[in-house]
Amino acid sequence: MISFMSGPWGRGARIVGGVALWAIAIIDGGWAWLLAIPGTMMITTGVMNYCPAGLMLEKPKDRSEFMASLKPVNLLK
Repeated sequence: MISFMSGPWGRGARIVGGVALWAIAIIDGGWAWLLAIPGTMMITTGVMNYCPAGLMLEKPKDRSEFMASLKPVNLLK
């Protein structure tokens, strides 16, 4: 997921999602204007090509590297 959001399709998805939140805020008005805050953040991170989730996790280069970085969990204990 981090690889997708850091790539060009994820960047476009953040921009489109941010524009959609702004459109809802403009059309509905009232309390819906609160949607403009995350909408602005999504547009800004999309334009800057910056994925904030990359700060929480080490950004892997591909899926196999990500799967190798996960710690195994024993659910039978």
